[in-house]
Amino acid sequence: MVLCFNGIFYHFQILEDWRYIAMVIDRFQLYVFLVVTVTGSMGILIDAPHIFEYVDQDKVKAKIMGD
Repeated sequence: MVLCFNGIFYHFQILEDWRYIAMVIDRFQLYVFLVVTVTGSMGILIDAPHIFEYVDQDKVKAKIMGD
């Protein structure tokens, strides 16, 4: 009886250890994903050539229409 209980307890302890390891890996992947996503988005937005420049729409329309 005691051996059976020890075996079940040992199995449960291993299961809990693997759950903890999975939780740590999952949290690490979440942080890596957030860092890559935020840095990539910021890099794209900062590198965009016309994002902070004023564009005169009337001038662009006149150039396209040939006026």
